[in-house]
Formats: sequence, structure tokens, C-alpha cells
Amino acid sequence: MKKSKGFSEEDKINLRNKLCAACEKSWTRLGYRKTTIGELTKETGIATGSFYLLFENKEELFISTFILVQERLRSDWMEILKKYPNKEGFIKAMIGLYREYQASPFLYDFSNPDFLALLNRLSEDEREEFTSSSLSFFDDILSYTNLKLAISEKKAFGVLSSLLYTVTFTNTVYDQMEVFTFMLETISDQLFTEE
Repeated sequence: MKKSKGFSEEDKINLRNKLCAACEKSWTRLGYRKTTIGELTKETGIATGSFYLLFENKEELFISTFILVQERLRSDWMEILKKYPNKEGFIKAMIGLYREYQASPFLYDFSNPDFLALLNRLSEDEREEFTSSSLSFFDDILSYTNLKLAISEKKAFGVLSSLLYTVTFTNTVYDQMEVFTFMLETISDQLFTEE
């Protein structure tokens, strides 16, 4: 049953959250280009025209979804770091993030043509929001642990981003997770000193 366009503020928040959840699910499976507003509104039970009362366009929905995903990942990291506010916790959290990337490559591979199609549709400010959210996430994590960088923050972020990028190497001869973990543990000794 379709809902009317007379949404209360609470309805709008709930519907925005439902649309973001549906968007994440579709984005994970199909990518940006194949995710359609029509399918998302059908899944959430609203008229396609009502979508535009909640989001300006498809890209705004994707930005909102990405921000919610980042918040969830940040929360997951903080749960791990509460238990292990050290290098061990950082490694555990990175392994969790790597698994998340493996499970949902469309959401995280910024060099993927599908993801680039989304980025190309965004304004400069919106693109900046995408890229700066990852760096601020890294800053938050460092401030929450007793780790101190042994190299510059920008370089450390680049190293860890490159390491996470190995998730895109699907045709490896050896167990991909084992290789990632080995490299992460080896690199961590050179990236950090514990206070």
C-alpha cells in the first residue's frame, strides 16, 4: 500500500532511514548505476514521486547512505578499540574493515568505474565530503587509542588505504585474508609506536 505525500517529520526520518537501508542493500549487490529510485521506493512502500520529498536526487540518497555506513563502521571500530585501545585493537579493527570491504566492494572501491560514475555526478563539495570523511575517521581512531604515528599522518593514511585496496585483487594465488593480515601486522610495527 502506497503512503500519501503528507509525511510528518517523524515519517520523513523513518522513510529516509528505510530508503538508505534499501540503498545500501542494492548498492552492495548492484552498484550505483543499477540501483534505481523506482526499485528503492517500491521496496520501502512509497510512490516514486514521494522520493523527492525526502531526497533531492539519487546522489543525495547515496551520500546519506554512505554517511550512515561510515557511522556504523566508526561505531564498530570504537567497540573494538574500547576493549583493545592499542595496536592489537587497531589490527583487529582493520581486519574487520577489510572483511566489510570484501563483502561490499561497490561501497568502498573508490576506483571502481561504478563508484567513479557516482563521484562524477557529485558537486565538488559533495566529493570532498566523501574523501574527507575517511580521513576524519582515521583521525578519530588515532585519538581514541594510545598509538602514536611514527610517520606523517598523510603517509600513514596512504599506506593503510593502499593496503585496504588489496581487497580488489581477486585472483590471488594465496589466501587473500592471510596475506592482508601478514602485511598489516608487518606494516603496523613501522607505522605506530605505543605510548
